[in-house]
Amino acid sequence: MGLPVSLRVASPLRGLAACALACMLALSGCAQAPSAPSAEKSQGAYAEAGSWSPRAGEPARLDDDGYLYYLDYAKDYYSEEVLRKLDESGATRPSCSAFFTHTLEGEPLTCRNFDEPHRVSAEDRTITGLNVVLHCAPAGKYESIGAADAVYCDTKNPLLKRGGPDVEGFSADLLDTIPYQCMDAMNERGLAVSVLMVDIREGEEGARMAAGSSIMLRRLVDNCADVAEAIDYARTSDLTPADWQSCHLFVTDAAGRSVVLESRNGELSTVETDVVTNFYVGSDDIADSYYKGRLREEAVRLVDEGGAQRYRFGYGHGYHRFVTLASQLEMHRDTTSETYRTRMSEAEALVMLQSVAQNERTEAVGTSFTQFSSMYRNAARTLEVWSFQQWQTSYAFDVHGERIQNERGDSS
Repeated sequence: MGLPVSLRVASPLRGLAACALACMLALSGCAQAPSAPSAEKSQGAYAEAGSWSPRAGEPARLDDDGYLYYLDYAKDYYSEEVLRKLDESGATRPSCSAFFTHTLEGEPLTCRNFDEPHRVSAEDRTITGLNVVLHCAPAGKYESIGAADAVYCDTKNPLLKRGGPDVEGFSADLLDTIPYQCMDAMNERGLAVSVLMVDIREGEEGARMAAGSSIMLRRLVDNCADVAEAIDYARTSDLTPADWQSCHLFVTDAAGRSVVLESRNGELSTVETDVVTNFYVGSDDIADSYYKGRLREEAVRLVDEGGAQRYRFGYGHGYHRFVTLASQLEMHRDTTSETYRTRMSEAEALVMLQSVAQNERTEAVGTSFTQFSSMYRNAARTLEVWSFQQWQTSYAFDVHGERIQNERGDSS
């Protein structure tokens, strides 16, 4: 049985019992996030929406604690200099969750948690991070807004940690590769792309390029207007599926379409789905995994022979988050409409993101940390971000990089 071309993943889960959902919610991160350590504000860096005037090419702090900044990128990230730096920066391995739904008014809504447990150092295991709301307007390509992990620009540089841009000696040049460190982004046409890791089985082919998935996300956002164009680009690009297959790409658009693009052993699969985590959606790891023309069969097990958790491959890594999201989506599915879409308020969508957030209180089902949560309104071309699980405060932008009020009417 080959890889399915089109599959609606969430629909078969309509019959999941409410008690199963309750258990998943209890396990998967509804506990309150730890309080972020305080940091003194940098004079002139922090800005409210009403007085927003950041300097192009210079990071401006958004939050009080130094975990989230804004940057209007001013360089040519297709230049040889930036691409050389990218080649030196290595791969990203984001263990994340994403889903697609519609607002109560019927507007497309793309939601995503970015999970990565960055540490201060090998000796100091305190969780840290440096994330950037990034505006890009490359010549001859689509303008975009996105959220990036700046630590990946150079994981060994201590300045690329919490509060780094406000430290003496920090240079904006350290962020030259930040357009390729976007974990999610949306362009002026309403195409949104998120990158999420998949685990590669022993003996199967990993990505041929360390930054392949990051480059593919950037290219899709810069060049494609909708899901159909993104699929065509992935099929025909000189960046082949084998180059970026350590991750899969969740792609949504303003018309309400959502797919995941994934490659396994160089074979591209396009799967219609509204929820994605960190296992292959286009193959179930039971009887349809092909490697070099040979069928590989292995039954799914969530624990090994000794009872230890086996959350690494297939319906394992991220499965609890997948079921948590899919179950909630089914509760919001409009079965009276021809489109059969899910609809919910943005507040309800935020609760879903909270339900799969990862921190030290979710060690039983996850070993990561939710750095930020993103919510894209594909038709309105806006992004709202929550930093470091501080759910009471969000930062909203339009695709041009302008600070705006969020949909609840405040400008926090």
